[in-house]
Amino acid sequence: MPLFEGLGSGGEKTAVVIDLGAAYTKCGFAGETGPRFIIPSEIKHAGSPEAVRVVQYNINTEELYSILKEFVHLLYFRHLLVNPRDRRVVIVESILCPSHFRETLSRVFFKHFEVKNSSIKN
Repeated sequence: MPLFEGLGSGGEKTAVVIDLGAAYTKCGFAGETGPRFIIPSEIKHAGSPEAVRVVQYNINTEELYSILKEFVHLLYFRHLLVNPRDRRVVIVESILCPSHFRETLSRVFFKHFEVKNSSIKN
């Protein structure tokens, strides 16, 4: 739980901001001066001895869905320590990102993590 959450007027909780980069992912909360965490955009995926990059455009949708699901779970429950259902999310990504990656990412947030609403910014 963010330190400042209890200090407000009890209104809407601040949105989570996630910037998915090819090498590093930055995440934090809207209104803060900078990201809370900057972590490598890779994850130890089951069945792979080495770390797998999260931002990949040349793999099939099912494998990408699995990788993104694990990575987003890591962001919310290990680093940000918030419930994704309670907060809006702003996703920052490259303008060159293909549509299947964007659609798979949206499916992870809406179907698996059941976020309220999201905004994808290029």
